[in-house]
Amino acid sequence: MSRANPPRPTSTQEVWERPFVKTHDAWCGGFVLELRHRDVPGPVIGDRLAEVEAHCTETGEAPSEAFGDPTDYAAHLDHDSAPEHVQGVWTVTAVAAAQVLAMLVGTSAVPAWVRGEHLTYNLAQVACLGLVLFILLSLPLLLRPMLRRPWTVGVPSAAVLLLGAGGAALSGRADLPTVAQLPAPAVAVGLFVTVLVLAWIEYRALARDAEGDLVISPLATPTGQPAAADGRGRRAAMTAAGVIPAVYLAFAALGWFTA
Repeated sequence: MSRANPPRPTSTQEVWERPFVKTHDAWCGGFVLELRHRDVPGPVIGDRLAEVEAHCTETGEAPSEAFGDPTDYAAHLDHDSAPEHVQGVWTVTAVAAAQVLAMLVGTSAVPAWVRGEHLTYNLAQVACLGLVLFILLSLPLLLRPMLRRPWTVGVPSAAVLLLGAGGAALSGRADLPTVAQLPAPAVAVGLFVTVLVLAWIEYRALARDAEGDLVISPLATPTGQPAAADGRGRRAAMTAAGVIPAVYLAFAALGWFTA
């Protein structure tokens, strides 16, 4: 099947701003998602989507008519992956998992701090926290199966994650031997500082990826349409990195006033 060569651009534009992509949002979204799962760099994804748009504009066909299922079409394309992007995903995952674990432990220390007690952990609590950490670290491998089979993979994975977090909280009430006893104020404050440091590392990793991994169309930007927004990736990275510290403070405040 022949495809029209996309014209040279007058300015760059994120694909999500293009009228064609908005009109065929479901097909284009599935196509981009599959290529993302295959670690294809953003600019390459923009080129592939531009080929689809140019062909459909020339022939008047919908992308589903011209190229079939977006996932199957993306899977059969020849494309280059980005090993550095894969490494970045695992880095962000590891940092986020460490943040969540630090938040669970640090905020649980706040009520003990208010009561003037030590933070204690039994073996069941440690096992539950280990389960939470395992699921969080497995997310890069689970993401595609979760999206393809949300009921058979996604729901059970979320249930196991909630079971681990809830089990860590509930098993603290069980009369089991203590395996760790820690000063609550040092744990609460120290782990919050740790979360802030990890948030900075996460922001740097996300912002670095966003710099050169936007899905930009090489097609000419239509008159009156916005070009790619400078700084949007950094703002998104800052928002993502700030979630866990903000939740940490909220949970800590709740634990302080309800202890």
